[in-house]
Amino acid sequence: MVTQKRNVWPVQYFQNPNPKKKLEEIWNDIDGYSFEDQFEKEDKYNKIDFVVPFPPLNYKGKIVKGVFYSQALDVIVERHPGLKKIFFPIANSMFSSYPGSEYADMYFTCYKNKKREKWFKKNHPDKKDIIMLPLQDADFMNEYIMAPTFNTPKKIDVFCVTTAYPVKNLPMLAATLKMYELKYAKRLNVVWAIGSRDAIRREDGTLDYSNMRWDAKAELDKVKDILGGDIKKYVDIYPYIEYYELSRYYTGSKCCVLSSIMEGKNRGIFESISCDTPIIVFKDHNKFSRCGYPVFFGNSGEYAPEFTSESLADTIHKVITNQEKYEPRKNYLIYGGRKNFLNKIIDAQPYYKKNLPEYKKGKILENVWVDLAMQDNYQLSTYDFLYGKNTAIQHITGINNIDNIIKFFYSRFQVTD
Repeated sequence: MVTQKRNVWPVQYFQNPNPKKKLEEIWNDIDGYSFEDQFEKEDKYNKIDFVVPFPPLNYKGKIVKGVFYSQALDVIVERHPGLKKIFFPIANSMFSSYPGSEYADMYFTCYKNKKREKWFKKNHPDKKDIIMLPLQDADFMNEYIMAPTFNTPKKIDVFCVTTAYPVKNLPMLAATLKMYELKYAKRLNVVWAIGSRDAIRREDGTLDYSNMRWDAKAELDKVKDILGGDIKKYVDIYPYIEYYELSRYYTGSKCCVLSSIMEGKNRGIFESISCDTPIIVFKDHNKFSRCGYPVFFGNSGEYAPEFTSESLADTIHKVITNQEKYEPRKNYLIYGGRKNFLNKIIDAQPYYKKNLPEYKKGKILENVWVDLAMQDNYQLSTYDFLYGKNTAIQHITGINNIDNIIKFFYSRFQVTD
């Protein structure tokens, strides 16, 4: 039986960066919500992911375990308990909470935070041996797909990829646009992509959002009121931009802005900097989970120092008028991307240091034994596997498809449940 976790969405923090609570109480509230709860229900089984950054390998009599991650890990392992014979499972809460999985060997924790890890393991002694990874699924973004597009002028001042749900604080961003116009005597060229196929962009560019979920509609109503009843005068909203088109928008923007202050690890942050566009977030963004760990590295963008529209407007002005100061993609290639993602996992798991032939810290893609084994087992180089040349064996969605791919791995490695 899958353990039922708490399911309390911590709304009290979404617009309040300075609650009068002890840090440990806030951590407890954050850990009170995980998207695992949603995906462990049968009506969401068709949306469960099974992602394999590193597959099990068998070469010249040597077998090495792989790793996979999922937001419904316990469902998968309960269906296929033999999976742990050839994989280390990583749990993903899809939020800044620590996962609640009972079967995981590793947890995605978003950020490196030794004090929080110590607190968590003290309160969950049964999970004292779980390895904490300062990663999440957003870190697995392919930096060679989400990359600068050729000869794309930066005509957009501010780009924002978001949903319209209350956690994203779009009314704050709308107030920022008004504040910018008031303070700098200029109306910004702004594009939002709100990730909804229920909204309709009319031919005149206005947005019909009447069929969106009630809380998203309420947020867009607030935006409309703040912008004087006419959203299009300030923001060009696209209901949905296909993934293969996103890089052109990021590349064509002077900055990308995220106005939330508590969520999971936001993919748009990495998409923006990978496309060489500086990112702007509030200094308060996930500050209780991070405790000083950076949202991004180096001169990849800026932190708005206060959770106010004026502070955000000033930060936008700083970035769009000093474009030469930022090197986002350079930093991302140094610190982020799939190569670094995989190295962090391999290096964090002591098993590999003991069992992986020719192991060297931070050098998984240079490991000749791994590359030989990968080609022999999957007819791919390590690099090609990591970067999704065959997604049919790397990123699988839906429980029936997951069942089938697990049968594939079981047959390759003579595993049974």
